[in-house]
Amino acid sequence: MILTGIGSALTAIVQSYGTFVAARAFTGVGIGADLAIVNTYIGELAPAGGRARYTSMIFIFSALGAVAGIWLGLWLTTPPTPLPLGLPFALAGKGFPDGWRVMYLIGAALALVGVLLRFQLPESPRWLIAQGRLEEAGQVVADMEARAHAIFPLPPLPERLPPAPRREEAMPFSAIFRNATYRNRTLLLTVMWFLAYITVYSFAAGFTTLLAALHYPPPEAGLITAMGTFGFVLCAIVAYVWGERMERRRWTPLAALITLGGGVLIALGGQTLWLSVIGAMIVFFGFNVWVPIAYAWSVENYPTRARTTGFALVDGIGHLGGGVGMIAIAPLIPRLGVMAAFLLIGGFLALAALVAQFGISTRARRLDDISP
Repeated sequence: MILTGIGSALTAIVQSYGTFVAARAFTGVGIGADLAIVNTYIGELAPAGGRARYTSMIFIFSALGAVAGIWLGLWLTTPPTPLPLGLPFALAGKGFPDGWRVMYLIGAALALVGVLLRFQLPESPRWLIAQGRLEEAGQVVADMEARAHAIFPLPPLPERLPPAPRREEAMPFSAIFRNATYRNRTLLLTVMWFLAYITVYSFAAGFTTLLAALHYPPPEAGLITAMGTFGFVLCAIVAYVWGERMERRRWTPLAALITLGGGVLIALGGQTLWLSVIGAMIVFFGFNVWVPIAYAWSVENYPTRARTTGFALVDGIGHLGGGVGMIAIAPLIPRLGVMAAFLLIGGFLALAALVAQFGISTRARRLDDISP
């Protein structure tokens, strides 16, 4: 989080394109690492029957933050324009050309808040045990039990308790790549994330281009895209409420079908504004609803000694698919046609869903049983 804040602050004060790119890359290092750490932390502290639910709860707040960021960006970085071509109360213009810098300063300030809040968090007891710090782990668990017991009585412990995880001296990468089970899981998850991120980032980079191909003016296309992000919030709520009802790998094909359906609706609707807005919400719902559940699933595939590293590997390498989506797929959109473009982009998520079906079942199982 410190790296993210520094990178965002540096981005706000850059004076050249080269330093802008460098500052953004520095920020990305912090964001990517934080993503792995946060999801691992939630997975290790959540109960066996609630890992996807609590990961989705965090995702709700990230969705709200994303929506707030997009609309804040429209307000600070676009000139005032009558609806539906823009926001009539936007601030950018000759008298206010640095709204984008303000955006990055806000990001830096929020990172500082995040750092301060994290000092209030307990350490993962699983990690403490793996480090041989049993007394500290016991205190964390006792505090958690006391909080939970104040809400409702806790069930008795099972008769057969698993052995405490042994302290491992091997580096996390060794624990993954020297073990055929974790090596195979890593390969599967990396391919899944790579294919799925092609869809995610193609839409992130090319959604306004798709709408422009339907002859929407660029500002109106941007506004429709911003409206579509409300589907992002709704999908996070749905994942929170129903995420534990279905096995993790089943969510990805459902997401692909919803995404393709929303794209077809937009393509067939032509320039009908309200259909494009509804279709955009469906698309944003579809290509995001599987994400928090897949985060929880990725965490569950690794043992405590390599859990953060494993997630970082599959998600980090998988993000190269996002680069493919932005660099290779998004520029093809104007030449493909709207329907073909939606089917192509959504098709990568469908392929990811197919790959995911070869993964393991983890719902409601103990982490130590899934990944000893």
